[in-house]
Amino acid sequence: MRREAKVLLVRVVAVAAPLVIGALLIGGLLMRQNRLVIEQDAAVGGLPTIRLQEPKIYLEEPGHELTGHRYLYDEILGWRNIPGWSAATHERRLTINSLGMRDREYERDKPEGVFRILVLGDSFAWGYGVSDEEVFTERLEAALVAEGARVEIWNAAVSGWGTDQQLLFLEREGFDYAPDLVALAFFLYNDPDNIRHSVQYGLQKPLFADTNLTLTNVPVPKPGSETEGRMFEGDPLKQSVRLIERMAGGCRERGVRLLVMKFGAYMFYEDQPGDEIDRKFRERVESLPGVDYFDLDAAFRELGVSSDKLKAGHAAHWDAEGHQLASDALRRRLEQGGLLHR
Repeated sequence: MRREAKVLLVRVVAVAAPLVIGALLIGGLLMRQNRLVIEQDAAVGGLPTIRLQEPKIYLEEPGHELTGHRYLYDEILGWRNIPGWSAATHERRLTINSLGMRDREYERDKPEGVFRILVLGDSFAWGYGVSDEEVFTERLEAALVAEGARVEIWNAAVSGWGTDQQLLFLEREGFDYAPDLVALAFFLYNDPDNIRHSVQYGLQKPLFADTNLTLTNVPVPKPGSETEGRMFEGDPLKQSVRLIERMAGGCRERGVRLLVMKFGAYMFYEDQPGDEIDRKFRERVESLPGVDYFDLDAAFRELGVSSDKLKAGHAAHWDAEGHQLASDALRRRLEQGGLLHR
């Protein structure tokens, strides 16, 4: 019987070992693909639980061969930054933290006594064509901390996002980070146009179909889906203000201040009604309760900065000096306006 037991044991091991090794290899592959998630579950006494999730879908914008930009598909937002991703934008360092922001790592729970600013925006705030430390949010935080302020400036901007995606991010996630101030970097030249379409820069996105802010094109079609593009037919400037109005309402409910930093009027050509669009936008936003309006274009003019200088970076974006100018102007606005206090 002893010999028979040994033979049986050998046979069991011979069968089981490949199965165990195969399971480990498959498990490792699924973990590398971020499909196998192991996490502690408070409902079962903190014991680890295992779950499978759908594979992540990565997106590339047209021209990514030059920009190096990649994104993560999101069924609500369309696309977002890839958490924990390091690459380069026009050969300059591009780092995304674990929360999916182009920023350094922060404690998710706000430290006692810290004033936290959450910045929303598109490629200008995200820092198209400049390195991590050159983005105005980083320079602004460094300048304020050097003056003794206990402040964190979280850069939640995503290249190509419109005000509609920024609003959805704020409501879905941004408020969870307990900001004291939300700063919306509004690019007057194309932000109103970005919210008119369900496809931007070759990528699918959500669309508010009317002034009642009826959300459509959600879940956002995955790449390769055969879908017809949708469009908002109304006044895009009024719709932009409606989105900001809803953003302001959410801020008021939570005791959070909202700063709208408008810029980009210098991008309008002389044969376009840029001044009139600028005036209408300012009047409409300033009439919203609880909104602080900051005209960055006016601040640039006061500094004697030419429009050519502001378009000196890649694809008419700010270069490193432009980001420094924006940082300096915003710092003065925050300090003089008393916006760094709860």
